[in-house]
Amino acid sequence: MSSTFILTKKSIPVLLLALCFSCAGGKDSVYAYEQEPPFAITASYFQKWVAGVQEGGSGVNVYLEIDAITEEVEFRHLYFRNKKERAVFKPTSPDKITGYFKKAPKRDVIMDSDPTREANNTPKDVFPFHLKENEAVLSFYHKGEEKYLKITEIEEKPMIAYPSSNPNGIE
Repeated sequence: MSSTFILTKKSIPVLLLALCFSCAGGKDSVYAYEQEPPFAITASYFQKWVAGVQEGGSGVNVYLEIDAITEEVEFRHLYFRNKKERAVFKPTSPDKITGYFKKAPKRDVIMDSDPTREANNTPKDVFPFHLKENEAVLSFYHKGEEKYLKITEIEEKPMIAYPSSNPNGIE
């Protein structure tokens, strides 16, 4: 009986180590990426921005240029740097998508000896992809099925610093 206990005790670290390697070495997402999408992304870049006033905030915009799109495609979400935002079409250009990511203000976390007060904390959303700083995932519907396209090597353009006041003096 003691040999079974020793075997079990010795096998726990081995099992934990195997589990860690299987998680780390697995796929980079729970979703399969589309290999032949019904459109082409001809250019992609992202640009950080900061408002000229403290209340204006800061963020990142991701720009995608789309070509050869079929009518049966509906773009849904853009995932980038652990954030998920709905992709927005620019009204003047139906072949461009811009994902707007505004830096969210830090939220207060309730720490209390009363568990019911701490229960008011909202859990952080789990980001479903493992992406590098210059990668994004575009989700879209094609023929009624949701699909995911990984976009790599997105170019970073210089940051935009918006002025704090109108440079022309016009209000």
